[in-house]
Amino acid sequence: MGLEFGHNLGLRRALRGLPLSPLVPGYGRLVARQRALGLRHIGDALVERGRVLGVLDGVFEEGGARRRQHIGADRLRQLGAARGGAYGPLLAQLEAVQLQDPAALRRILLYQLVELLQAHPQGADPATAVALGVCPQEAGPLVRVAAAHLRLDGEQRRAVEELADAWADGKVRRAAGLAALLPAGGGGDALLRRRLAEIAERVKEADDALDAAREAEKAGDARAAEDCMLRAARLASDCPRALLGLVRLHRAGGGAGVGAGPAAGGEKPGPAAVYDEGARPREVLTVLPAPEAVTVALSPAPPAADAANGRRVVRLTRVPGGPTGITEITDLSPAGGWVDPSPPFGQEVRYAALPLRDGRIDGPPVVSDVLLVAPDVSGLRSTTGRGRIEATWTEPVGALGVRVQLVGPAGPVGGAEVRTGALTATGLGVGAYVLRIRCRYRSPDGAVIESAGAEHPVSVDPWPTPVDRLDATAVHGAVRFSWSGGDDAEVRLVAWPAGPPEPGAELTDDPARPWPAPLPWAAGAGGGLVPPPGSVTRVSALAVLGPRAVAGPGLVVECPPAVAGARVERVGGGRARVTFDWPAEAGEVAATVEQDGASTVHRVVARSTYVREGLYVDVAPSAFSVTLSAAPRTPDAVVVPPPGGAVRVPADIAVSYRIVPGARRALRRGPSLLRVTLSCPGEVPADLPEFVLVARSGNGRDPVRPRTPTDGTTLLRVGGSTLTPGSPVELPVPSGLRPPYALRGFLLGEGAADVRLDEPSPTTLVVR
Repeated sequence: MGLEFGHNLGLRRALRGLPLSPLVPGYGRLVARQRALGLRHIGDALVERGRVLGVLDGVFEEGGARRRQHIGADRLRQLGAARGGAYGPLLAQLEAVQLQDPAALRRILLYQLVELLQAHPQGADPATAVALGVCPQEAGPLVRVAAAHLRLDGEQRRAVEELADAWADGKVRRAAGLAALLPAGGGGDALLRRRLAEIAERVKEADDALDAAREAEKAGDARAAEDCMLRAARLASDCPRALLGLVRLHRAGGGAGVGAGPAAGGEKPGPAAVYDEGARPREVLTVLPAPEAVTVALSPAPPAADAANGRRVVRLTRVPGGPTGITEITDLSPAGGWVDPSPPFGQEVRYAALPLRDGRIDGPPVVSDVLLVAPDVSGLRSTTGRGRIEATWTEPVGALGVRVQLVGPAGPVGGAEVRTGALTATGLGVGAYVLRIRCRYRSPDGAVIESAGAEHPVSVDPWPTPVDRLDATAVHGAVRFSWSGGDDAEVRLVAWPAGPPEPGAELTDDPARPWPAPLPWAAGAGGGLVPPPGSVTRVSALAVLGPRAVAGPGLVVECPPAVAGARVERVGGGRARVTFDWPAEAGEVAATVEQDGASTVHRVVARSTYVREGLYVDVAPSAFSVTLSAAPRTPDAVVVPPPGGAVRVPADIAVSYRIVPGARRALRRGPSLLRVTLSCPGEVPADLPEFVLVARSGNGRDPVRPRTPTDGTTLLRVGGSTLTPGSPVELPVPSGLRPPYALRGFLLGEGAADVRLDEPSPTTLVVR
């Protein structure tokens, strides 16, 4: 076994020198997987820990019991099954490379090892190669040839790594550009030298086909020109002259093209065959511009057999004074077709779809019409209100701005507020309007162009005049409302179940949030409404006109709960005692006294105070009423006392009587007099009770007072109608009874309970 490079050793097509290029399609993807695993070179994935690599005449794993084992497709498959996981994709790609070219694995490994050694400060030291996992016996020869090997700069290294992909994809023009960066002789790499020669030959054939197409076009033979142009496109799929020529000739009326046999990778296309365009249905390429992209669709959709071979779609961009730009469109649309995600705004473009067979152009293209990439705004929406239109939209990112015009029944509308993506116009009359928006773009020559424009019709409908003020007054147990505004609308007083909208809010008849019904309160005195006792209601005004309404102001109406068991009695000294049953859940109770046409809240008492001290109010002798209610819980509420609950107390009418002894005459007194006096504040009631004087004799020295009007002998009667305040009635007391006896007065009749009887001292009523 030789220990220097240059020996004829190893497999067929094994290297005699170091490779200058890996020459493997998909090398960039392979390196990305390798680096994601943290590997220095692919050899780190090929040997087990503690073993080394032999690279002199192949790729071998050395060490362990078997000492030396060749690493081929079978071993790569075993490693993939053993390691699996993250190593699986890398080892699967290496296995595919090895199966396609048995020498490719060694080329890749040597290329990476040489790159690492040349970049290492001690790259000439065999220990560096050993540290990279190379067998110590082969480390010396490897570092010697690596040191003498051609060194590539960054641009050249990119070229040698991308050359195989460009060749495999048929991008001969790109491959020729990469080859121009490399040494003419391949830097001692025989395989690279042959590939460079193939590229040069393919470029010449493509140029010859283009020249022939040009001559045929000058001669007026469009069919021959298209055949030659199609051959040039097959030879160099990335040739802009061939692609543009196909588009130009086909749109000019060329009817036939050239077909080709299978041609995979970088192999030379087979012989041409006549392509009959009439065998296929006429296809149309349509473009659908969107705000940020363009969708390209082929109609009718290609059959399944053609779809398997696919189509190549390109965008042709017209550049004034410059070459036409060609951009590959590879993004697929979910709905079928292709998507151009970044069209050039402000420029004219065409799209061309070329049929493919085995990755090569297989016929003339289907070309779209010219499209000016100037998309309109998207998402244009509007809402209306009282004399108002509000609109929003989304502008394409490539637009310089927009020009907005609002046209109404009387022509263009001025004064609208236009912001980025929004418009607000107020003070509008009722009628139909049209909103027009055009996007502005900068063209390549610096001019400003506009999009076709988006139009949006919108109608301003009549709205009710809102209620601007709402007032309420409590009157006789009811609440009377008044308002201003809402002159052309139906004004409803409502209670919103989940909080009222802000005053001025515009509402439409929406089943998801219906307007509340008018207040269901019963009618009260004076046209008012009676709220339920114990309720606290937020009453709002709602101006309604057909299916539209405007929310108005609101206020709080509170009707505290009624108080039961109320009793009132005068206790003298101008005071009255009030008792009642404390209402549940009430914190305080208010007592309102109505007397002599005035209403005054005398007391608000808490429960603890009421239990400890009771409730007393100051009153005058005239009649009065006391109304009790739980104290309001809501500040600034319109308080409506609950119905009932008032206790009427009559005026303090008193009838007093006295027994006036008769005048003394000689040794005897004259007959005694009964003096009855009426005390009545205000007007004397018509139903004053009758006063009777009753006498009862006694068996002992102290007679017993009469207990009832019938408990004795009736001596005198004074009718209520004869009593007048300030004019006492005096009657002589009959003397037919034999002393001793006791006198007592009583009040009889329906009004007796409302009149207080002021009695004298019992000792003055005993006659002895």
